[in-house]
Amino acid sequence: MKILVINGSPKGERSDTLKVTRAFLEGMGESFELIDTMQVSVKPCLGCYACWRVTPGKCVQKDDMGRILDQILESDLVIWSTPLYCYSVPSNCKALFDRLIPLGTMEQKVDEAGGTYHPGRQEIHTQIMLISGCGFPNRENNYEAMDFQFDRMFSKECPRIYCLESPLLGIAEAKPVADRYLEYAKQAGVEFKKTGRISGETQAQLDAPMIPPDVYRAQINGRQ
Repeated sequence: MKILVINGSPKGERSDTLKVTRAFLEGMGESFELIDTMQVSVKPCLGCYACWRVTPGKCVQKDDMGRILDQILESDLVIWSTPLYCYSVPSNCKALFDRLIPLGTMEQKVDEAGGTYHPGRQEIHTQIMLISGCGFPNRENNYEAMDFQFDRMFSKECPRIYCLESPLLGIAEAKPVADRYLEYAKQAGVEFKKTGRISGETQAQLDAPMIPPDVYRAQINGRQ
């Protein structure tokens, strides 16, 4: 299986989210390519739509995004590994999202729910997954925007791991609960490799805060 990890964290290898992603891939037992969005040259989208009208499927900007688009299309699985920033993704990761436009067309269609969308330029077989860590102890009122974006850009069936209280993964005193969480992420990788999905039991463990929210908030506030 050809796997591409897109690390959307400005922290690079120090990313707490990337720790979860690496544990998941360890469970899968698969090698992977990694793109560090802080180390590539991806300019903001110009909104010129030349990739739709003038050079179909190709952006007029000469930077690393052309190669990244090829890597995405050639992969069996692409994991977007990104923290939650201001209820979305960091700007360095958002630049890649915006530059996915060459994969679509100018044509507008209506989906089953009555929404308008741009169909893809070609049938894409790459499976998309999202792994995201955040500094909040609850998913509600925090991840709705990211959920919507992945639903519309990729698929509502896109597997997702939202790691609540992810700063605990980098705190020495929290190592016991952090290690337990990473073991669940590893188990998720084992299950995904075997069945193509994460079991409900494992997903529930991954979706739960590592420690009680009130305890977490008190600890975070006490470290300031």
